[in-house]
Amino acid sequence: MAEDPPTKKKVLISMLTIGHEGILAIWLRKFKRLQELGCEMALYGGIFCEKIDLAGEKVYDFNQTNPEIQKIKKIRWTKWKYLAHSLKRNAYALFTFRKYLKEEYDVIYSPSSALDLVIFPYFYKKIRKDVKWVTVFDNIVPFSDPGNKLIRFLAWFFFEISLFLLRKADKIFAISDDLREYLLKKGFSEGKIVLSTNGVENDLIKKAEVDEKYNIDALFLGRINETKGIYDMLEVLNIVRGKYPDFQLVIMGEGDETTKNQFKRRIKNMDLENNVQFLGFRTGQEKFNIIKSAKCFWFLSVSGSESFGIALLEAVCSGIPAFAYDLPQFPQIYNNREVDISPKGDYELVAQKVMKLFENGNFTNGKGKMLLDKYSWEHVAEIEYNVIKSL
Repeated sequence: MAEDPPTKKKVLISMLTIGHEGILAIWLRKFKRLQELGCEMALYGGIFCEKIDLAGEKVYDFNQTNPEIQKIKKIRWTKWKYLAHSLKRNAYALFTFRKYLKEEYDVIYSPSSALDLVIFPYFYKKIRKDVKWVTVFDNIVPFSDPGNKLIRFLAWFFFEISLFLLRKADKIFAISDDLREYLLKKGFSEGKIVLSTNGVENDLIKKAEVDEKYNIDALFLGRINETKGIYDMLEVLNIVRGKYPDFQLVIMGEGDETTKNQFKRRIKNMDLENNVQFLGFRTGQEKFNIIKSAKCFWFLSVSGSESFGIALLEAVCSGIPAFAYDLPQFPQIYNNREVDISPKGDYELVAQKVMKLFENGNFTNGKGKMLLDKYSWEHVAEIEYNVIKSL
């Protein structure tokens, strides 16, 4: 007698807050692979719930075809506005979820352990006691990070709340050894933590080509935020410009309106307006063509919350020379000098290294390319699926 096929796990994705970029493409790639492996996926946005089918190339146009996401993307976010939006959406979801969640789910999934994505799963699990909760733990939030002190305090305080709530999760995917050790030191049981990793969109990296319309001497990709070392980048640029007056730093990413305006004022005050270009948020093949078109990549994060640095990994795997500050987790990832690392805050040394690179004229990172096949989001999804199916 033939065996019955295994029952598909019904997975509800907690996505109560969505940023200006919509749902991250890297998350969508994981959802797609989980779907291919046998999960039935549904996206819960607090005011809507829909089954998602990411077959074909839907990953890269999902944000454009979902009307609710389109509404949210049009908002001009500030840190305070996003905070209020997150709290309001969670409060609304806790009182109205029965209106949207008609089906029973086996698993509720938090793609990040940020408080806005774990409040609802915590209470949903209390109500639906048979549901299993899995979450991805991808960063810590120290109070010591740079930026507005009140906002930093709130970020730290909310992180501490999220740690308390996470104790009710059934499985936590820690994306690096240092995060796993952090949770263990916080008293989480070893059996609850699963060591995972991050990935890159390696298929797009392999297809990427230099686009001659871009003039990029140095590239930064990521959130425009003080913790990402954006002001140290300007100090490096200011030094390098002394030798190369037409040097071009390109910023690919977004941030809240207040931080962006402050950053642009600093650029103007330093007379660097002719040396900085803003490309905004890009995704898909276009994003990796832009990375491929850069001569080098700068990642001067000074944050204790920086856990992996996906943007840095994407640039390194693309074969671009990269400069970064010395963060504790990087030796675990870059153990063969794939990244040129300097002491945190020593932007003068970084500037000297950048000028030396341009003197030599060798803008390839052969060791970095060798990491490409080691990381993929599909592999990450398979780690998570093997846990989900056993719950």
